[in-house]
Amino acid sequence: MEFNHEEAKAIVAELQRWHDEALSLINDAADKSRLSSNSLDLLKVRLTALKDEIKTAAKHETLSGRKTPRTELEQCFFGPAVRSTAANFRMRTDTSPHSHSWARGLHEVESELSYVLHRLEAFTVKNFQA
Repeated sequence: MEFNHEEAKAIVAELQRWHDEALSLINDAADKSRLSSNSLDLLKVRLTALKDEIKTAAKHETLSGRKTPRTELEQCFFGPAVRSTAANFRMRTDTSPHSHSWARGLHEVESELSYVLHRLEAFTVKNFQA
C-alpha cells in the first residue's frame, strides 16, 4: 500500500486547525469577567462555524468536502475522525460561554481530535520517516 505524504500532512493540518480552534474557544471563554456581549456573540459565531465545518466534513468524509471516492488515508483517518468528532459534538451552538457546558463540550471535541491526531502522527512517523 502506498500512502501520499502530502495528503497525510493536509489531513493533520485540518484536524489540528479544528483542535486548535476548540482549545482557543475554551481559553477565550475562560476569564468570564472579561467577556463582553460582543465577545460572547463572537465566541458563539466561532463555535457555530467550527461545528458546521466538522458536520459538513462528516457528510462526505473527504478533505475536499465533495462526494468523491475516498483515498485510503481518508478512509483510515479523516473519515473516522470527522464522523466520530461530529457525533460527539453534542454541544448546542447557543450554549453560553459562561456555562460549564461550554468548556466540557469543547473538551470532548478537543479530546476526540487529539486522539486521532496522535494516531495519525504515529502512522506518519512509521510510514514516512527515512
